[in-house]
Amino acid sequence: MTYHGETRRTPFAPAGELVAALCLSAVGVAAKGLQSVKTIGRVMERRQMMAELSHLDDHMLRDIGVTRADLRDAAATPLFEDPTQTLVTRVRERRAAARLAAWRGNPID
Repeated sequence: MTYHGETRRTPFAPAGELVAALCLSAVGVAAKGLQSVKTIGRVMERRQMMAELSHLDDHMLRDIGVTRADLRDAAATPLFEDPTQTLVTRVRERRAAARLAAWRGNPID
């Protein structure tokens, strides 16, 4: 209700605001929990992919730009960290080094 352009508050308004804040907080916590579960699931799925990569021979690994040492380093990351980030970083570094070497005139094999 308004009175001369001002909103009058009922005595129950602070309690309603508190309940709304608690509900929003609970929804936020639930969303973060769900996101954490999704993240853990994604990391575990990628670790399974790493295990499958380790069964490939060296020639096939070289075709995709990964070495056995890269796989070992990626597998050594903490359990709930994404191991594929290590692989991506290594591949990017190797490609950048090859481009730089080619630019200088002495390509890397």
